[in-house]
Amino acid sequence: MSEVTRTVVVGSVQLPRWLFRVFVELEGMYRDMVGRLVAYAVGNGVTSFVKLKALKYLELRSLYPQLPSHYAYTACQDASVRSKSFLKLRRRGLARKDHPEVREVSIWLDDHLCAPFPASRCL
Repeated sequence: MSEVTRTVVVGSVQLPRWLFRVFVELEGMYRDMVGRLVAYAVGNGVTSFVKLKALKYLELRSLYPQLPSHYAYTACQDASVRSKSFLKLRRRGLARKDHPEVREVSIWLDDHLCAPFPASRCL
């Protein structure tokens, strides 16, 4: 059984340089959050989003107080999916490395953030 996920790519006008730097910095912080969480989850065998969030959410909020709480929440979701997949591959003997790498990130936005806006304004 598979799950269908909807991804939306939203076109944008050309962003000013300062705003683009803000997004690059946000991506870097999110990548760091997901990387920390994946390393912890794989090292401790945590595959449940609820357990990962219970263990690491407050630490993330204290490390990144400038970010809204939804980024820590969705980073926990992202990391739990990645760690669950990696641990499954490792059990089957298909993992090439001891620990997963976080190479690509896409910032997950909770539907709570996008609910009051039309789809074209939700970034």
